[in-house]
Amino acid sequence: MKDEKIQPDVVAYNSLIAGLCISSTINEAMKLLNEMVERKIMPDTVSYSTLVDAFCKEGNVLGAKVILKVMIHRGFLPDVITYTSLMNGYCLRNELDKARKLFDFIGKLDGALALFQVIDNSSLKSNVAGYNILMDGLWKAGREKEAREMFSRLSRDKFLQPDTRAYTITVDGLCRQGFVDEAYDLFRKMEGDSCLPDSCSYNVIIHGFLRHKDPLEAIGLIHEMVSKGFSADATTMSLLIELLPKNQLDHPIFQKLLNGPDMKTHKIGSTDLSAAATQGTC
Repeated sequence: MKDEKIQPDVVAYNSLIAGLCISSTINEAMKLLNEMVERKIMPDTVSYSTLVDAFCKEGNVLGAKVILKVMIHRGFLPDVITYTSLMNGYCLRNELDKARKLFDFIGKLDGALALFQVIDNSSLKSNVAGYNILMDGLWKAGREKEAREMFSRLSRDKFLQPDTRAYTITVDGLCRQGFVDEAYDLFRKMEGDSCLPDSCSYNVIIHGFLRHKDPLEAIGLIHEMVSKGFSADATTMSLLIELLPKNQLDHPIFQKLLNGPDMKTHKIGSTDLSAAATQGTC
C-alpha cells in the first residue's frame, strides 16, 4: 500500500494486526503498532484489544497487561472484550482467583466508575462515549443522583460537551424516574446547545409522556417528529396502542405512524410491541 502511495488507515492496520496475531506472529504485530504511531495513525481500542487477546491466548498475561497500560495511558478505555480476553488469559494460567476478581470488577458498575475516576483525575482525557456508557448504566441501576452529577460534569467539562446520545440518555432516565417535565425542558434545551434531537431523542420523550398518561403532549411531539422526517419506534407504537381506545385506532396520527418507513419494514405484532415497550434507550 505504501509503495503505491496509498495511505493505510487505522482499519487497514487493524486488519493486518489481527491477521498477524492469528498467525501467532505477535512480534510482527507489535512492530505494526509502533509503525502506526510513527506514521501518526493513532491505534484505537480495537488495535490494543486485539494484541491483549493475542498475548492472553499465548498465556502471556504480563505482556497483555503492558499493552493494557499503554492503552489507558494513550487515552483509550478498555471495553468488556478487552477485559474478557484478560480474564481468559488468567484462566489459561490456572490463576482462577485473579480471573474471578476481574470478573467481579467488570460486572460491577462501581468498578467502571472507579476506572473512569482514575482516568478523569489523571492527565488523560475522558471522552463523551465513556460518559454516556456510565450515565446509561447509572440511570438503569436507579442511581439518579450519580447519573445527574455525571451529566453535570460533562456539561462543565472544558474540552467536552454533551452530544445527542448524552442528552437522550438523560432525558430517558428522567422520564423513567418520573421527572417528565424536567426531561421535556432538557429536550428543548438540546437545540439551544447546538445539539439537534434525533429520532431516538423524540421517541424517548414521547415514551415519557405516554407512560405518564399525557397523550396531548405526546401527540404534539409525534406530529413534530414526523414533520422532521423521523419515525416512531415499536415502543412508541405499543404505548400508543395501550393508551388509545380500540375504537380510536383509526386515529389519523396512529395511521400516519403505522404507514411510516420504519413500520413498513418491520413486522408489527402485539407480542413484538409489548416486548419493545420494556426496552431501554434506543
